[in-house]
Amino acid sequence: MHATELFEVGNYRYIPSVFQYSAGVKAEPGFCLEQVRFHRALPLQDGFEYAKAYLQKIGRPLTAFAHCELRSPTQFDDQGFIAFNRQYVAQLEAWGIYTPAFENREAINPVARTNVCPKHHAPRQVSMFSFTYSVPVESPRISFVLSGGGDARKGPEPYRDRIIAYGDCSPEGLKTKIAFVIDEMTTRLRKLDLTWNDATKVQAYTIHDITPWIDELLSNPGLIPNGLTWHYAKPPVAGLEYEMDVRGGVSELFIN
Repeated sequence: MHATELFEVGNYRYIPSVFQYSAGVKAEPGFCLEQVRFHRALPLQDGFEYAKAYLQKIGRPLTAFAHCELRSPTQFDDQGFIAFNRQYVAQLEAWGIYTPAFENREAINPVARTNVCPKHHAPRQVSMFSFTYSVPVESPRISFVLSGGGDARKGPEPYRDRIIAYGDCSPEGLKTKIAFVIDEMTTRLRKLDLTWNDATKVQAYTIHDITPWIDELLSNPGLIPNGLTWHYAKPPVAGLEYEMDVRGGVSELFIN
């Protein structure tokens, strides 16, 4: 498997990952990424319907859909997360974006995603907070989004067996978790031929106090020259405590 794959009909490259999302996307030359952010998150199916109508309105194919941010009422257990993800990718398959696994071929999903659970003002059902798509652009620029990445190694084992410093929310435990996630974000940036200098927005998701480690792990190494956006939210699966995503050069539009 290559570090990135071209999703030609979407005009972006992606980092292959798991069936439910890619690890990140980057617009191809001649294109950039734009994001529509809802004033309040919409129930997921309503969000998909809005995204479909919006893309049709601006003359973009549904395959231009490259990334979305979701908000969930509470953390999933492992099986609940798998069940939700299968429902989620069914919509992408209907749009000609997702290709399910077949025989020895793994599933193909180019769409990046962040899905977190707000501690306060959580939605009653999984909802779409924003969606991102590719559009033609005259002036070239770097434009990318990395999916949310939490404090767990990738693998087939249950999350409990893959979570870094499982159950340890002490300052040192959090430091270990944060450092792991930063390393993962760095790896994803490298796969897209990018560095932290290309980031214009870095976001963290946790309900724990991470201030003791922001200077040492993020600020002093020069990873957040444009600041850090901290969401008081949990990652999507029970046992996960810290998540991050990174983006650069993405225009944001706000929709009431």
